[in-house]
Amino acid sequence: MNIKREVNITKDEPDKKEENVEIVKTEKKNIDVHVNNIRDILKIIEEYEYKPEIEYNIDLKSLHNIKEELGELDRMIGMETLKQSILDQLLYFLQELNIGKNISEYKHTVIYGSPGTGKTEVAKIIGKIYSKIGVLKKNIFKKVTRNDLIAGYLGQTAIKTRSVIDECMGGVLFIDEAYSLASKQQNDSFSKECIDTLCEALSDHKNEFMVIIAGYEEELNDTFFSSNRGLESRFIWRFKMDEYTAAEMMQIFKKKLMEQEWTIESDDILTVNWFDSKKEQFKSFGRDMEVLLSYTKIVHGRRIYGQSKELRKIINLEDMNKAYDMFLKNKNAAVKEKSSALTSMYI
Repeated sequence: MNIKREVNITKDEPDKKEENVEIVKTEKKNIDVHVNNIRDILKIIEEYEYKPEIEYNIDLKSLHNIKEELGELDRMIGMETLKQSILDQLLYFLQELNIGKNISEYKHTVIYGSPGTGKTEVAKIIGKIYSKIGVLKKNIFKKVTRNDLIAGYLGQTAIKTRSVIDECMGGVLFIDEAYSLASKQQNDSFSKECIDTLCEALSDHKNEFMVIIAGYEEELNDTFFSSNRGLESRFIWRFKMDEYTAAEMMQIFKKKLMEQEWTIESDDILTVNWFDSKKEQFKSFGRDMEVLLSYTKIVHGRRIYGQSKELRKIINLEDMNKAYDMFLKNKNAAVKEKSSALTSMYI
């Protein structure tokens, strides 16, 4: 009989030192499965309990460790293309195909997508998954923007950028709207200093941390990647967020409604046609669904004031339509204010 030994590090109490516990593998078990999607992985987790004394042909222990994150990803509405891409990356790392002689690969990732499509949530899930399966050493996730990396004085930007990178060692540095780091002005020394520092760290510490950038594909290609030739080859993983359909936006709205323990008067109120006829106004997708829900609750509060408590938190079509009117009014006001501000700059 083949006997394999596995060393587990455990902590019985917080104040005790870590001790090695040797587990003897007394049995082998092959799990013969074909994985097509994340749901197949979740099915494996449900059907096969991990037992330390058994040597499996797949890393079942790691799968159980990331059950929560995989479930969270699977429950996210839409994103089928992205979920398949993440599955490819996950299966690659789970089989340790990234480990070997003369292998030292980048983990840095790009998430293309419009605002409100869930890029930040996906980046957080990726970070948690890779810390739990050992690809990353720490569960660190730091979201930054241009202001967090670029200083107000020449020479200070490199220091500021390095400081942020140091904080993320072992984990994930997430840069949303990364195209804002690169300026179209050729003489922007601050942007160049930041990007050059980041580019150097992407190589020097490629085994120590992961950088995820997000934004519109065209803008990232025209600004961020074109600002330094070395950036393109350092981000080998590219994920694309699909824009939500009217049906998916309806599901998002309903999901958020239920999560906040509100209900609808009738299922006929939330229809695909209602969302489809207004889809062009919801350019920020999931974010706009949050705003729409907030307005729905506000107009609902006015409608049922002074009436029976039994009517509270039950929305109807009138609430939805008035909330949409409020959404448009505030959206148009914001656009007008932005336009006035831009005009005043040139007067």
